[in-house]
Amino acid sequence: MLKLFERAAVFTAVGAAGLVVLTACGGVGGNDDTDKGGQGEVASLTSPAADGGSAGASTADPDAGRPQIRLDSTQDDVNRMWDGWTACLKEHGVDKTYKRHPNAPGVKACAGKLPLDPPELDPAKNPDFDDDTRAMVQCMNKHGIKSVVTDRGWGLEDGASLNAPNYDSIMVGCQVKAFGGDK
Repeated sequence: MLKLFERAAVFTAVGAAGLVVLTACGGVGGNDDTDKGGQGEVASLTSPAADGGSAGASTADPDAGRPQIRLDSTQDDVNRMWDGWTACLKEHGVDKTYKRHPNAPGVKACAGKLPLDPPELDPAKNPDFDDDTRAMVQCMNKHGIKSVVTDRGWGLEDGASLNAPNYDSIMVGCQVKAFGGDK
């Protein structure tokens, strides 16, 4: 289900499933903390008008309440979040064809359980994404895990690197260092 970086679409895929050589990696980890605006933005509240009345109706944030994967989330945390979403899909009778039917009632019912990738791993939200990606590759290579920059982020030169001692902790550490501003 999840390729290494696709887990952010899937980094978000590191958590759920297989690796394809040179798959881009987006992240690991997560916890059940939610981002207040879904993807790194702060939710805004409508303030009352000066006369004490309502300033107007606001649209509900579709990402509010969804589990938020963080840069420092462990793979176990990420897996638990994805397991919650897939369990919900099963409870609602949704099979593996959900991607072909994204508006099916069961899929919509589980939308609030679909994990959000770290906003730092989204090139549209992170103006330093390219530099951060290069820093990630440099860090991974420094720790003996042969990595490269890809068109979607970063990836491993070969799948054998997944079996490197302490791979998960090295990846999380490098991700926090590269994308978390600790450069």
